[in-house]
Amino acid sequence: MARVKPKRQGIHMDMTAMSDMAWLLLTFFILTTQFKKPDIVSVKTPSSVAETKLQDGDLMRVTINNDGKYYFSIIDDRNKIAVLDKMASKHGLSFSDSEKRVFMGLSEVPVPIRALNSYLNLSDSQREKTIPGIPLDSVDLQLVDWITSTIEVDPKVQLAIKGDVKAQYPKFKELIKQLQERDINKFQLITSSEVKPQ
Repeated sequence: MARVKPKRQGIHMDMTAMSDMAWLLLTFFILTTQFKKPDIVSVKTPSSVAETKLQDGDLMRVTINNDGKYYFSIIDDRNKIAVLDKMASKHGLSFSDSEKRVFMGLSEVPVPIRALNSYLNLSDSQREKTIPGIPLDSVDLQLVDWITSTIEVDPKVQLAIKGDVKAQYPKFKELIKQLQERDINKFQLITSSEVKPQ
């Protein structure tokens, strides 16, 4: 007697739960991602073979562009207002709440402290054209004031220096000299990774 073959049933998988999970993950990453603010000045860093990564939080950065102008930035937003208040008290200034909100949106401090109030009240398009840099010379050491104020607010903060490949060596030398006079001897240099020949 011939056996009766059972009818083959197709496999059915319910993908509803998986698609729900994919949408939840996508939504989570979109809502929690912190996008990098655009830099005020573009800097082409020198290349090196070092592979040490910079940390994300507790970091301040000094940028030196190809003209030798200095810019200062605080990477972690939670300390920005406290550092601004510290600088304001050192230099006898005050900032309104609206100016502080604009300051929070800046990626770098591009002007001397005395010009910061008027800079924060400019429109976005005017701000892009106004980038004179922060003074660091024998008469005015505002850049060092920004660095020491940040360390006073958060002693764990680390310093990174990002210099343009065309920046002159005396600009680096002056910055490092001023840092060493204040016992700030630990900092990182930001470079781009060198392409290894194959």
